[in-house]
Amino acid sequence: MKKQVLVIGVALLVGACGGSSTATSSPSPSGPGTVASIASEVPSNIKSLAPFQIATDATYAPNEFVNPDTGAIQGWDIDLGQAICKVMGVACTFNNVTFDDIIAQLKASTPSEVAGGDKPRYLLSISSWTPTQRREDGGIDFITYYKAGESWLVKVGGATINTAADMCGRNVAVEAGTTEESDAWGYMGQEVGGTPIQGDTDNCKSTGKQPIKVLSFGTQTEANSALLSGRADFGWLDQPVADYQVKQSNGQLKIAGQACSVSPYGIALVKGSTLEKPITDAVKYLIDNNNYYKSILDQWGVADGAIASTDVALNNNNSIGPTCVPSY
Repeated sequence: MKKQVLVIGVALLVGACGGSSTATSSPSPSGPGTVASIASEVPSNIKSLAPFQIATDATYAPNEFVNPDTGAIQGWDIDLGQAICKVMGVACTFNNVTFDDIIAQLKASTPSEVAGGDKPRYLLSISSWTPTQRREDGGIDFITYYKAGESWLVKVGGATINTAADMCGRNVAVEAGTTEESDAWGYMGQEVGGTPIQGDTDNCKSTGKQPIKVLSFGTQTEANSALLSGRADFGWLDQPVADYQVKQSNGQLKIAGQACSVSPYGIALVKGSTLEKPITDAVKYLIDNNNYYKSILDQWGVADGAIASTDVALNNNNSIGPTCVPSY
């Protein structure tokens, strides 16, 4: 899945320009402090890379977005990331990176002549990631910290949708690289871009319907704009983001159908990263101590996706309840 903005008007103006906006972690005085036992799990050679560079696509309010007044990246994902860094005893900087570029950037290194020796461009990403086998096979691990479904967004008085079948013959706006983009193409038995998946079914064609026209955009901001302008019949995005856009739309938008494919969100790291244990322990600590985790979610109105510390796991790809599309 993937990714929010203060108001719909802002959503149309603020985009993710790779790395141009940053926000340095600065937890509030009431937030957590360094936990020595967890900080000691961060290898010294990794600590030397501080401030840790974290990639996020800041067009996905309320999870992560750019404040139009200050230029700062904010949202509940950012607040949680700040708290995780504080528990680990390290400084962190959040960088605004186009979502579809993040995985490649996690696996990239800066030139040695610039970095004084190769090092990762970003150590991790907190950006509403849904763990999937394909992403994991591509060299990324995910640490569960939340759960969210996929929701359809429509204009009030516009087209109606109840299930994925209603996308057939319609224009659907998605952010490139998201689960929703893959699912829209997967419903037609195709990879993103239209290559047929061997042995899979085109669920539109098999029921005598026209194909889905998948409109992919570099940012969620642009996808929102396509829906509002009438270029798209539906928007398809993560449930907390869709809910937030409805609240900020002044009655222009509403949720259609039921959220489906409720799945974990995961913090993304290069497979086997030595930060996996301290980050896992930091997330568990925030959930189990002093209401830190729930307070962050409550502040942003997204507590319905909260998980227990026993649910914090590596590469949990399990959906809860009905899926949006048949497996592909």
